[in-house]
Amino acid sequence: MKYASLRALIAIALGIILAQTKIPVWWFAGIIVIIGLILAKPTRGFSLYLFLTLSAFLFTHSRNPWVTKDVTPINTFSGTVVSEPYGYHPRSAVLELTPPLEGKVILFLKDANSGLRLGDFIKVKGRIRPFDFPKNPGLVDYNQVMQKKGFIGRVTVRPNKITLLSRNHGNWFARSVVMPSRRFIFKTIEKLIGGDEGALLIGLLFGDKSGLPKKVQTSFTDSGLLHIMAVSGLNVGVVVGALILLLSVLRIRGWARFVISSLGALFYVALAGWTPAPARAGLMTTAALLSIPIQRRLTPLATLCFAGIILLFIEPNTLFDAGAQLSFTATAALLTFSPKAWVLLSRRKIPNWLRNYLLLPVIISLIATISTAPLLLHHFFRFQPLAFFSSVVVIPLVNLALPLGFLMLCLALLNTTTASILAETVRIISSLLLNITNWLARLDFLLIEPGKLSWVWVFWFYALLLLFLNWKNHWAKTLFRLGLAGGLVVFVWSGILTQPQTKITILDPGKGDALLLEDTLGRKILFDAGIDGTNVLTDFFRSEGIKRLDVAVVTHPDRDHYGGLLDLPERFRIDRLIVPTTQGDSLYQKLLNRYQLSGTEIVLTKKGGELQGFGYKIQFLLPDETTLWFYHQGLISTNPISLVALIEHKQFSFLLTGDCEMPEALTIALKQSSTAPVFLLKSPHHGSRKGNPLELFESLKPKYVIVLGRYPTPARLESILPEMGIKLINTRRDGGRILRFMKENPVWYPNL
Repeated sequence: MKYASLRALIAIALGIILAQTKIPVWWFAGIIVIIGLILAKPTRGFSLYLFLTLSAFLFTHSRNPWVTKDVTPINTFSGTVVSEPYGYHPRSAVLELTPPLEGKVILFLKDANSGLRLGDFIKVKGRIRPFDFPKNPGLVDYNQVMQKKGFIGRVTVRPNKITLLSRNHGNWFARSVVMPSRRFIFKTIEKLIGGDEGALLIGLLFGDKSGLPKKVQTSFTDSGLLHIMAVSGLNVGVVVGALILLLSVLRIRGWARFVISSLGALFYVALAGWTPAPARAGLMTTAALLSIPIQRRLTPLATLCFAGIILLFIEPNTLFDAGAQLSFTATAALLTFSPKAWVLLSRRKIPNWLRNYLLLPVIISLIATISTAPLLLHHFFRFQPLAFFSSVVVIPLVNLALPLGFLMLCLALLNTTTASILAETVRIISSLLLNITNWLARLDFLLIEPGKLSWVWVFWFYALLLLFLNWKNHWAKTLFRLGLAGGLVVFVWSGILTQPQTKITILDPGKGDALLLEDTLGRKILFDAGIDGTNVLTDFFRSEGIKRLDVAVVTHPDRDHYGGLLDLPERFRIDRLIVPTTQGDSLYQKLLNRYQLSGTEIVLTKKGGELQGFGYKIQFLLPDETTLWFYHQGLISTNPISLVALIEHKQFSFLLTGDCEMPEALTIALKQSSTAPVFLLKSPHHGSRKGNPLELFESLKPKYVIVLGRYPTPARLESILPEMGIKLINTRRDGGRILRFMKENPVWYPNL
């Protein structure tokens, strides 16, 4: 029974995973019950783990959130505020709906001074809209993520559309103790410190990093230090340690000390928010404190598994949360390998100061870095191999900032002047942390982005790790060697045999256009980049391991066509940037200046221009010289100067139209350049009425029409094109698509 809790956790996790499949509920339940009865005696009780798997399976099915397929007709609804606007979120709240509706909605407020509080029962006049996050191959679909969390949509309203019906609903403790404490903490830190330093302190103390500018958050991510703003055992340990010290001074021991310390730890977790990392730390701390009065031996791994079981019981979908996976994996690795490292160092004749203050912290940080690397590569497509070095540099400062920050908040309850003196010290530490992080983020060698690691390789890594832990057993040695050798052979040969393909990736950037062309030599051409702020382009390139582009084409200087290039990191390289003009708004000028300074060749092109040397034949049909002259004189807008590209591969042709809304000129230019039928037509200007008359489709007769950036379309293409026998793909409705050429025949992925 040494690892009973671990086996129980694995059984429960397996049941939750199986619940995500389409296995019939009662069919699966019957099979498990029969197997359990058959194996009950020969397995000596191990069939109980089958019962746990079945229980988790049924429980997860029962917790599946209610989802409304079409909530747009709902214009008036009521609900209870379960997350109030406060701190860095003064314009958003979460509402738990009341019957006949179920689920939660995010309430976006046009006035920060709404006066809403946790537990308010309100009536809202507004339209609930489903989430429409971008959906792209290989990337997380946040629409499904929100659905699993029980959200059915969002609504944006003005204060006069909200009617307060009553107050003080829901959990009394959260409403009367936790939220007032959070408001006090946020206001105090903002008053005493403020700025980025204050926002960083809130992140260190309570895990809320939303107050930091995006650029600063990116620095923490690139340097591998984002984990210091995740509430963990260190934070809870500081709080509990302070409480135990105070209770020792007051000579409070036994069960009273356990109750007070546990309540303090759980109250801190409530302040930080019931997310996996702080919840895990709080539950493990409570279990550790309980072992003292009951005088029972504490097994750290069993305590971790206990915390995992409790969290999965509260919310099964925690299993799929990236933060939960990273937190539990890092903790399990530290609990397993840190004692071994201590024993190994203790056997060596090493000075105590070197062992305790340098070697041991480095080894512990290295264990956490290696153990979480596969998950980081899978979820975030990046890995910081020297993150252990960064952590060793900043952890001493974090260890100093945490107790001083808590002490500052305690002093603020008694005397603001005294607290402000300590606040200056905390400000200096926070500022030093910010400067070190920004410096480390500029070291490109700290960051490796090889692309997304599949679950197969993640499981392979952890399977080898488990076998290594059982190295004393002959069977473990044999399986480890076979698994390591076999995995390396498959990895090497898969890399050798996997060759670049000719394919076109049509992304869903949310707003705007974005298409990536690749050939068999691995050359890449990007047509437009979508709007900035969504990070779709950045995340997709990271997931594919793309660090440079041979060519980027910006069809015209509209933000929803070039903005995504601004989101790319400074280290990203573009060899050639093709544009119709260098004249545009200030953000467009910023884009051109940035890439020109980084060594990108800026090329102007127009009708008659060609792009050669790639696996495609690419020629630009529009705009002509006259249209560009009108634009430069300020007589027309940006849309008429959109670059229109005809792309040909073998017998297939693709017409990319940008935002061009001149169908007659488009048809004439195409007939002058090619007589081949159009296989795929990108709908001009996101399905606009002016750019998509019936005559255009009757003349070109494309097999596929793709719309990016808008659904439904003003031209009603959803109903018109199917009647004409033309297949329509709308990335806002269907998500991003990849067109691969398999044996020279185009194949869609996902299948249409």
